Amino acid sequence: MITRLHLQSFITFSLIATASAITAHAADSPNDRLNLTTDRVIVFKDGYYLALKSGTAVTNKDGEVHLLDVPDNAVLGSVWATSSKGKLIAMVASRETVKQSEEIAAPCLQTVEVLQANVGANAKIIMHDKTIYQGDILRVLTEPTTTLPTPGVTGLMKAFGPEASGVAALSSTLRFGTPPTTTVSGVTASQFILRTEEGDVLLPIAQVQTVTIKNMKAELKRTVTTSTNSKRLTMRFIEPNKPVDIAFMYFQSGLRWIPTYRINLTDDQGKQMANMDLQAEFLNEAEDLDNIPVDIVVGVPNFKFKDTPSPLTLEQTLRNVLQQTAPQLMNQSMSNSLLARSGERMGPGMGQPENPAFALPPELGAVGTQDLFVYSLKKVKLLKGQRAAMPLFSARVPYRDVYTWDVHLTRQDIETGNKGTTPQNISENRVWHQVVLTNNTGVPWTTGAALLMQGNQPLSQELLTYTSVGGEVRVPITISVDTQGTYREEETARKLNAMGFEGHNYAQIDKTATLNLINRKPTPIEVEITFRTGGKADEASNDGKITLNSHSASDWVDYRGFSAVNNSSIVVWRSTIKPKETFAPTVKYHYFARH
Repeated sequence: MITRLHLQSFITFSLIATASAITAHAADSPNDRLNLTTDRVIVFKDGYYLALKSGTAVTNKDGEVHLLDVPDNAVLGSVWATSSKGKLIAMVASRETVKQSEEIAAPCLQTVEVLQANVGANAKIIMHDKTIYQGDILRVLTEPTTTLPTPGVTGLMKAFGPEASGVAALSSTLRFGTPPTTTVSGVTASQFILRTEEGDVLLPIAQVQTVTIKNMKAELKRTVTTSTNSKRLTMRFIEPNKPVDIAFMYFQSGLRWIPTYRINLTDDQGKQMANMDLQAEFLNEAEDLDNIPVDIVVGVPNFKFKDTPSPLTLEQTLRNVLQQTAPQLMNQSMSNSLLARSGERMGPGMGQPENPAFALPPELGAVGTQDLFVYSLKKVKLLKGQRAAMPLFSARVPYRDVYTWDVHLTRQDIETGNKGTTPQNISENRVWHQVVLTNNTGVPWTTGAALLMQGNQPLSQELLTYTSVGGEVRVPITISVDTQGTYREEETARKLNAMGFEGHNYAQIDKTATLNLINRKPTPIEVEITFRTGGKADEASNDGKITLNSHSASDWVDYRGFSAVNNSSIVVWRSTIKPKETFAPTVKYHYFARH
C-alpha cells in the first residue's frame, strides 16, 4: 500500500524522471504570454465538451507566444489554433521549468546571519569561555547556500491540501506538472574575522555567546527563487515582435449535462394536457465557466478517436512513467472515472416551426443544426467541481392514456420434457397504464429521466426516450389493478410426419389462443395487446395485425429442432373497451415439433 508520505515522494521522483531533459529558463515576458478567454462551450450528454477560446499576444524575438493553460486530456485531432493576424507556422508542446527570482529582507535566525548583516559595525563579542573581544566585524567567511522554506514532502502536501488523497494528488500532477518549489538563498560559516586594536582575530562562530552592536541590523537580504514545471504550448509565427490574435479550440471530457423532465398530467375541461418542464443538470469537472455562453446539445457527435488523447496534451508521456513505477496507483485513478458515457439516438424533425404553446425563457434559445439539436444558454457561471440545474423549456402538450398487455408464450419442444405434452410458460398478466405524449413543441425531446405527477401527487418516475418533432412517446406509469387479462389456448389439430427436414420428422400442431381483457374502470379505456409466440400465426380476429419474423430462441425452452422450421409471430390488437366489458380476440397458429 502506498502511504501519503510515500505517494508524495513517489510523485516527486516520477516527475524528476520525466523532466530530466527539461531546460530551465527565466520567466516569459508578459507580452508573449497568451491568456485565452473562453468565448463559448458546447456540452454533450456523454461527458465531452468543445471549448472555443481566443486571445491576443505579442511575439517575442523568436516569433513565439506561449500558452501555459494546456488542455489536459484533449482528444486526438481536436486541438486547433488559427490566427487572422499573423501567420502561424507551428505549435510545439513541451514541459518547461520557469524560474522567477526576487530579493526580500528576511529576519536573521542564526548568529552567522547577524554577523553577516552587520559587517563593518563595531561589536563586543563574549565567547563561551567568558573571553571578551571588541572591534569591527571585518569579514564573515561564508559560503552561499539555498534552503527550502517548506521541505520536500511538507511542500507537496501543502500544494495538494492536507486532506489530499493519492488519486487527487496524481490527478493534479498529471494536469499541472510539479507543484511550484521555492528556494531561499542563505549563508553558512564557521569563522569570522574581528579587527581589534591588537590586530585581526579569527574567531569560531560556534563559540560566540553574546554579540553586542549599537543599532544592530536584524535583517538580511535574501534571494527567493520560485521554480514552476508545467506544460506549455508554444505557437510560432513568422514575424518576431508583432501582435497576433489566436482562436483556439479543443474537445475533451470533464463537462456533462443530464436532461430531467417533470410531467404534470391535467384535465382541461375534458381535454387531457400535460405541463412538461425540461431542465439540464450539469456536472463540471473540467474548468471554470465564468458567465460565458453554453450550448447544450441533444445528441452525441461521432468522435472516433475520443478515447485517444492528443499528443499535444503531453498526458500520455507522464502516464507511461507513472504506470511503470506505480501501476496500482494508476489503476486506481483510471478506474475512478468521474463521468460515465452514454449514447443518444438521433431522429428527424429538426428545424420545425415553434408551437405557440411552447415557451422558452427569454434568456434561452434553440437552433437546429444537422443531426444535432442545440439549446443555447447566454450566460453560465459554473466553477470546476460545482453542480447546477438550469431550466431549458416549459411546454403544454396533449397526452392520452393507453393500457398495454404483453403476452409472450414460450413452449418446450415436444421431444424434451414430458413427451406428448407442450407445457407453457406465459409472462405474468400485467396490464400497464401508460401515457402517450405528443411532441408538438417544435423541438425534439432528448432521452432523460421523467417524473410524472398529477397535481402534487407523484405517480412514477420513468425514462422518456428521444422523440422527434411531431412524434409520440410512451411513458409507463404503473400496473393497472382494475384491468385484468387472462389467456387460454387449445389444440385444434395434430399432423404427424407433416414435415421432413435434415433427416428428422416434424409434427404440425395447430392451436387457437384466446385472450380476455376486462375493463373494471368506470370509464372507457384504450388498450393495446401484443401476443408473441414461436410458430406461424395464420389468422387473427378483431383486425389483429400479424407480423412474421425469423426463429427466436426466446420463444422456446430447450429447442432441439432446426431454426429454419419455425417462425416467431407477433400479433397486435388495438381497441377501446367500455366499462365492465371484455375484449376477447383470438389467433390461430401452428408450429412444428420434432418427433
